[in-house]
Amino acid sequence: MSHIAPIRRLQDEAYDYLKEKILAGELVEGELYSESQLTQTLNMSRTPVRDALLRLNMEGLLEIYPSRGFMIRNVGMAEIKETLEIRCALEGYAAYVLAERNETREAREIVRRLNENIDIHEQMLLDREVDIRKFAEHNIAFHNIMIDYLHNDTISQMYKKFENKIREMTQQRWEKDRNMMPLVIKAHIQIVALIRSGNKEQAYTRIKLHNDRDYYLGEQACNMQ
Repeated sequence: MSHIAPIRRLQDEAYDYLKEKILAGELVEGELYSESQLTQTLNMSRTPVRDALLRLNMEGLLEIYPSRGFMIRNVGMAEIKETLEIRCALEGYAAYVLAERNETREAREIVRRLNENIDIHEQMLLDREVDIRKFAEHNIAFHNIMIDYLHNDTISQMYKKFENKIREMTQQRWEKDRNMMPLVIKAHIQIVALIRSGNKEQAYTRIKLHNDRDYYLGEQACNMQ
């Protein structure tokens, strides 16, 4: 057991290092990177590095080419739309359930945490040089609070699988148009208000509209009527 724990920590270190490099845009799409060079950079054996690469491959952030290396994936519009459809379904369901149970002690605590997250977002926008990476992290945290409330391991695992891809898409979207960020906060405020008031149908619909506006693709990704 004592041998497994250090290996797991190294896997997590390698995973976190690569994830941050990808999300920061320091590893570019279409360029082949060496696995052996990565092991030297991290001063690790191949096992934890390879496990980290496999994990990121499962999350859709990179492709592995045996005996050659790895490459950051170029996510196409069709894949973006599929990811958003899954996000809409999971987040919409979480908002619906929260609003349905709005008067329970746990739901009220979730609302408090969501409002706390909004406060942090608002403070971040007061800085003229907004850190988009941190803004995206807190955005993911907002939605994770709702997903975790469900206490459903299957839903949580499914959402975690797309979490990094969602974060990457949000960063790219906001880097192109920073005016979208205040709209995100406005949407979060409205979502929380609907949850607090117990308006489950509108909370569900507002989540879907929120996703459409954040990642406008020329057509509504969440198939709203």
